[in-house]
Amino acid sequence: GAHAQTAAQPAADTGPASAGPASAGPASAGPASASNEIIVTGYRFLDEDTSGITNLPLPVEKVPQSISLVNNDFAKAADLKNMGEIAQHTTGALWASYSPSYGNQFWLRGFSAGYAIDGLTVGDQITEPDPAILERYEVVKGPASVVYGAQSPGGVVNLVSKTASPDTPNYLEALGGSWGRWRVEGQVADSLNASGTIRAIAVAAHEEGGSFVDFVKLNKTVAYGGLDFDLSERLTGYVRVSYQRTEDTPYNGIPTYPDGTPVPVSRSFFMGGTDYDNLTQATRVNTGLTWRPSDEWTFDLKAIYQYTTHDGQNVYPYGYIAEDGSFPVGGEYFDAWHVNDSTVGGTATRKLDDIGLTDSYIVASVRYQHYRYYISERNFSAGAANINDGERAVSDLYNSLTPVPGGYEQDQRMNYLTGSVQAVVKVASPLTFIGGIAYSKPEIDMQVYNGAWQNLDPGQQVNYRGALVYEPVDGLNLYASYSESYQPNLRIDINHDVLPPVSGKQYEVGAKYLPNRQILLTAALFEIRESNVAVYDTMVDGEALYKASGVRHRGVELEATGQVTDQWQVKGGLALLDPKVTNDPENPVNVGETRPWLPRVTANLYTSYDFDNGISVSGGARYVGSVKTYDRSSTPTPDISAYTLFDAAVGYSFDDWRLQMNLKNIFDKHYYVSTPIFQSLSSGLYPGEPRSVTVSMRRNF
Repeated sequence: GAHAQTAAQPAADTGPASAGPASAGPASAGPASASNEIIVTGYRFLDEDTSGITNLPLPVEKVPQSISLVNNDFAKAADLKNMGEIAQHTTGALWASYSPSYGNQFWLRGFSAGYAIDGLTVGDQITEPDPAILERYEVVKGPASVVYGAQSPGGVVNLVSKTASPDTPNYLEALGGSWGRWRVEGQVADSLNASGTIRAIAVAAHEEGGSFVDFVKLNKTVAYGGLDFDLSERLTGYVRVSYQRTEDTPYNGIPTYPDGTPVPVSRSFFMGGTDYDNLTQATRVNTGLTWRPSDEWTFDLKAIYQYTTHDGQNVYPYGYIAEDGSFPVGGEYFDAWHVNDSTVGGTATRKLDDIGLTDSYIVASVRYQHYRYYISERNFSAGAANINDGERAVSDLYNSLTPVPGGYEQDQRMNYLTGSVQAVVKVASPLTFIGGIAYSKPEIDMQVYNGAWQNLDPGQQVNYRGALVYEPVDGLNLYASYSESYQPNLRIDINHDVLPPVSGKQYEVGAKYLPNRQILLTAALFEIRESNVAVYDTMVDGEALYKASGVRHRGVELEATGQVTDQWQVKGGLALLDPKVTNDPENPVNVGETRPWLPRVTANLYTSYDFDNGISVSGGARYVGSVKTYDRSSTPTPDISAYTLFDAAVGYSFDDWRLQMNLKNIFDKHYYVSTPIFQSLSSGLYPGEPRSVTVSMRRNF
């Protein structure tokens, strides 16, 4: 029947050992007071562990930075398929581009996000892991250079792999939905020895289906295995291996007319070739050891290796669609495209209780990342099509294109070395100081075609952070923080010179409240000032060129995640963003203007209620405000309209079974997803997904 769990939790301030990963699936209850036993038939929304992303032994409510946690349970409850949909339910985040095989881009506070897996940084050419193999998404907003060295000012998304714990459920799930989508997924976890010191987990999933866009298909297979082991009471470790194969139809949206007006075609209109596809294969191995030789010391050593290959083609329009419907077409044929990405990191944590500083720590870490990116492609022959001839004729024209001799080749090597020291010092009972310093030394070389290697080293950098956290009453933490960011800039300007490194500062004040460890309420007010931000300038021969600009982003974020009552859960938030241009040497008229391609208001709400008879109902809304599409130096184009989407779900749990039906975009709202990564309407508008339905059945064993 419904699963009962006593929600007693360890004290939040006992250091790294107290923050264990949460199990996934409906078998687990949400956090609550130790005196209550909760009957949960659906899914819980709140996780508290942030040690993997912050590299500090702090519970989430004491971290002096805005953090959103999206766990696997919530992804299941709302039927979230990728990081783009995760972003729509993350306060302060933006779904910045769509691509199943290349990865859905995540932007935070108006900047592209960095990525990490199990606390180790990975490159931005990440093939996003399927949600089936993840415990949760940890989203830290704002600069994290003191933890990770060279990083985006927007923040970091840490993808936490599933672990084998005594609470990890075994299950088999089948799902079917709109446009022929179907999926099967299974998980098995158990101890391999009588003492339970060696535990294993295996996950497999396969998904196929079409799309609301004609001819667009997806075929994905995922396999994952992991071992968690206790070599002794003080020495633990893990090994995790995954393989993911994703094949999909390339689709780049539909460009507008030159004045920015959308072309009046159906959302299902396919702008591409039916004969083309993309195949991505990603293999990942990561491992870690944790040694606690005494109550004062903890040592962590982690490593990750990823190898990703891309094969296939990509075709698209070259620019706007003319008033008569005509447009030039082209694309690339990928001869080779692969990414090697490896990172190793070591951390030492020293508790200071024995010298009279209760709940205080010093954390020192060293990280080294090697990233190798190689691509060789040939251009397709140029052609011309007319959208008024219909999608079949347009597709046939694309299919007739052939690769031509020559093309483009790039080999890029990046090595990042980062050393950092952070301190958490409880100055007095209600007041804690957190400070840190990091040294970063990126080394970057790039070779274009078969030419000489170019050294693009941006130089070494030192970054700082500092914060005060004040706890006037139990569970309520007020904080003020300062942090710096530093990131090599790999964008090219019109002279084909690499832009200077992006650097900046953030000031943030906020409050976090976690009463009875049931629901996390957060509020944050921030300002980020960045220089040398890459802003789209122009397109030359199919290559996007950028210019350096100074920007200032201010904002407010409000968020709630967890249980209102034992049976009622909620996840929601509101983000207000004021992104302004502070420096634009080439177009001074833009100084003081609002930056385009960023919505100023986003909001999300999802709530679920579990009845005593096994029935659960849930639903919510997603809102994205209007998006400006031009700056003052360019021809005015219309805003991308604001939209609100409504979703709902109903589930029924009995014995070890769970049936669930999800409805998305209930009122079939017609909308477009903003894509700030391209910063041009000529790159294509992505129609949003219309009304859809999925039905799933899950059996726990």
